[in-house]
Amino acid sequence: MPEKKNAETNSSTPPIDRQEVLERIGGDEDFLKELIDIYKQEFAEKAELLAKAIEEKNFQVIREAGHSLKGASANLSLPALREAAWEMEMAGKEQNLEQAQKALTKLKKEYQRLLEYLG
Repeated sequence: MPEKKNAETNSSTPPIDRQEVLERIGGDEDFLKELIDIYKQEFAEKAELLAKAIEEKNFQVIREAGHSLKGASANLSLPALREAAWEMEMAGKEQNLEQAQKALTKLKKEYQRLLEYLG
């Protein structure tokens, strides 16, 4: 997994690489909408799970949920969300509660940015 790439989290960079994800799924806009709807549902569930896991200091859940979100974000070409999820996964692996809290804040911020971008 690549280390942090500051260009990816620059707020002027779109939160989704539409061209990349459309190439991956054969240019099907309707399918992309379905995938984004599934991602939104998964994100909501994982964010809630992560908040609870952080509260309970459950580093295994932090790592696993971060890993799951990282994969989902990468599949949809969401670089800033992928990076934040990777940070969450690493926080769980390293049992770093402070980093997990920062990663959750970043995940929520980047998710909000995605929603605003998508309209």
